[in-house]
Amino acid sequence: MSTVDSRIALAAGWLQNNMVQVDADHAGWGWSPDVAPNPQDTAEAVCALAAARSYAPAYTPVPLSPDVYNVPQPDAVSALVRANSVVHAAQGEWTFQSPVDAAWRLRALIAMSNTGVLPDVSAYRNSLLTSQDQHSGGWAMSEGSAWVSVSATTAAISALLELPPSDVQAALAIQRGCDFLTQALMDDDPRATTNAASAKIACLLGTGRLADSGNAHLAKAHANAVDRVLHYLETAPGTLEEEPIRRGNVTQTWYHATLPISIMALATSKKRLTFHPTFRRGFTELLDYQQMLPSHRDYGGFKTSRGGLITSYATAQSIEALSCVASDVRVRVNPGQVFDILCDSESRHHTDPQNISLGNLPPIRINSNAGAGFFGLGLAAGVTIITLALLFREDKDKPSSADVLSVPTSGALIYWGTALIAIGGYCWAAARFHQFPRAKVISLVVALLTAGVLPFFAFLLN
Repeated sequence: MSTVDSRIALAAGWLQNNMVQVDADHAGWGWSPDVAPNPQDTAEAVCALAAARSYAPAYTPVPLSPDVYNVPQPDAVSALVRANSVVHAAQGEWTFQSPVDAAWRLRALIAMSNTGVLPDVSAYRNSLLTSQDQHSGGWAMSEGSAWVSVSATTAAISALLELPPSDVQAALAIQRGCDFLTQALMDDDPRATTNAASAKIACLLGTGRLADSGNAHLAKAHANAVDRVLHYLETAPGTLEEEPIRRGNVTQTWYHATLPISIMALATSKKRLTFHPTFRRGFTELLDYQQMLPSHRDYGGFKTSRGGLITSYATAQSIEALSCVASDVRVRVNPGQVFDILCDSESRHHTDPQNISLGNLPPIRINSNAGAGFFGLGLAAGVTIITLALLFREDKDKPSSADVLSVPTSGALIYWGTALIAIGGYCWAAARFHQFPRAKVISLVVALLTAGVLPFFAFLLN
């Protein structure tokens, strides 16, 4: 996974290079260059760097510094994470007092604590506990009276899970929040069935304490969420989903980049989905979102979608997704398996899967052993059909009967049986002699049938 290691390091380097110094005491990130650095986007970047640092291999890809995974100017970044408001370029004071802000603050401050001692996050803990909706158990995206959001609820639960398990009040809030999420999934609540919501629920329930709890209800909800993510990844990968949020006097649209969180959800599942074809296509798509041109000013950053912008939140989420994938593959695949996968994908040997489709048709991959099996089945079926057609064909010296076949019908069955033999023969020959062009193989098979087999059967019919 050395290439993925390098991509993670490049993305972490992009975050470091795009940190903005607000003033002498504050520094951080906005989601794009024209958005003021703010606590929420800064907290996301901090958590992504922490995820990369915890995964980072023993070496650092050249030419990057070993400090590429560290948060630059931690005191200034911490000050911005704790800031209650910043100045919005168009709408003045921009406050950050919503539950989702408290959740990201709590996570980021704990991630920045390298001493192992829990920092002072009691204000954000208490804010999350008091802002939990008493009826549903979820959290709203905006402060004050607002509808309960899956995004805010998963963020709040993820933050509270950072607190010690001995915190009884936090544990109770986590349980009530999980009950809301699982019930929303089972009831097909529109808030929980979008791509972003399903992926966030799957990420939450598939990792850490919740995944290891042994709760059958959570496990069923997790499986449901993963199935939804797979469906979305197959039908509409890389879409952006919108969700409104209001912070004080500033109303915004929150854009969810669905592909990174979908990849993260599947990579953290215990179903070994990193080998699923849909996952592989989605992962390849995500890698295409990274800017890999060294001369580009955003070298290493990730786009929100194929035609989207390179942003801090897309880069942060992609770092976490790539770290999850690399960690899963590192655990599940040894070097021998990697070598076997590479050899298998090259298809140099006839027992490796070969594409036997012609031209631009959808690929059909079989190896020579499977081709021999198809040939055997086609031969058996074809000979059986041809033999029955010859046995029950109409005799010209006998009156017509319902128990016999007419000569045209017998001929049609013989041609059909011959076609089955030809199809099976092509499947075997195309896989066994894969070094030859497919057109030549099929031409040879057709030539053998038309020159030798069909004249013989035509003679038998006369």
